[in-house]
Amino acid sequence: MSLRFLSDSIVFLDHKVTVDKQYSCYPVFNSENKKVTLKPELFDIRAPYEKKLYHEEQRIDAPKSKRRKKGELNFDEVTLKDNRQALEFVDAFNRQDQYDRSSSFKGANLSEYSVINSFAGQDYVIPSNCHFFNDDIARLNELVPEENKFDYIVLDPPWWNKYIRRTKPVNKNISYQMLDNEAISNIPLEKYIHSRTVVVIWCTNSPTHINAIKEKFCKKWKLKLVGNWYWIKTTKSGLPVCAFNEVTKKQPYEQLFIATSENGDSTDMLQEKFIFSIPCAFHSNKPPLIDLFAELLPEHPKCLELFARNVYPNFTSIGTEVLKLQNARLFNFEVCHK
Repeated sequence: MSLRFLSDSIVFLDHKVTVDKQYSCYPVFNSENKKVTLKPELFDIRAPYEKKLYHEEQRIDAPKSKRRKKGELNFDEVTLKDNRQALEFVDAFNRQDQYDRSSSFKGANLSEYSVINSFAGQDYVIPSNCHFFNDDIARLNELVPEENKFDYIVLDPPWWNKYIRRTKPVNKNISYQMLDNEAISNIPLEKYIHSRTVVVIWCTNSPTHINAIKEKFCKKWKLKLVGNWYWIKTTKSGLPVCAFNEVTKKQPYEQLFIATSENGDSTDMLQEKFIFSIPCAFHSNKPPLIDLFAELLPEHPKCLELFARNVYPNFTSIGTEVLKLQNARLFNFEVCHK
């Protein structure tokens, strides 16, 4: 079961099962009825994350014995022991990753099968009925004609973050090109919505970014906010992945804002919802939430995701790493038993 409701406002979501369910209807083309499932190692989070302090270990004047060695996983011994399978799997993947963010390409799979495509020396899983663009969001107008209106739109912007900026030279394979709020505001999202479009905006817990959504983005995109939801990240035993901290420190949750067209019909959308799930071990990989909006969407919704690192069925996905987490090394291929 991908969703389990404790109440109208509290839901437990299984990220892996949700993705596997989306692929379950589409066997892999020319593969003797095999289906695609995410590797379970990606969600083998058994203990809260306790990170070592970068500012102590990365100081140039720190004793050599205390400096973090190149490539060493930056967690305490308990975290490493209990979450070793997930952390080492992702670390190995990132070390071998050769994804070219600067490359501009596009593709689509309009068949009823999942397809394995090879290019640039890697194999990628392309789900059924999808379009994707590995490109800059600034070129949205050129990539998607304005006459295309979407029922469901997801944005997971690379918000400006001082910590990511500071560690980017050390973590080249897990970093991304950050955007300031002005650049995000300039996305012409208003051209792709209709009166019943549902828009989901993922956000950090930064008051600056939250205020930008409320005071600037929605006005520019002709949207009205109808919900402020929370994604609480837990271990397999249900503990938060880190402590609940002061406002300025890392939290075990992220926020998402739900919006609709400013001229659209009012909905009975809950203003607050709390979504609990085990996070993927890949940094900032969000769970797909479309099932939570099923009652508001048509049977076969037309969907758009911006800043995407995954591709899902029925989605047009755009980002400079649009296929990164579609790498075949992240999936198992199992025989379907009818």
